[in-house]
Amino acid sequence: MKAAMSFLMIAFMLVTFIGVAVAEEMSGEVTAVDTMKGTLTIKSETVDVGFDCEKGSLVKDVKVGDKVTVEYKEEGDKKIATKVTPMKE
Repeated sequence: MKAAMSFLMIAFMLVTFIGVAVAEEMSGEVTAVDTMKGTLTIKSETVDVGFDCEKGSLVKDVKVGDKVTVEYKEEGDKKIATKVTPMKE
């Protein structure tokens, strides 16, 4: 019984940390931003990618034309921005 509980605890910890490690990032130029909806679209190379933001405050200072790096996670078919950072020029 103790072995089974230990195994389950280790499996839970692995799933938890693997989920955190799966965060991705993308950089590009902002083509659209909606602070009310908390959405952001960036153009990365030749594709426009839309993001929903965990917090609307992530995009409060972002403007069309800004160059940013977006850290995000995927939930189903949505990309959820967890951090938006201006790129250094």
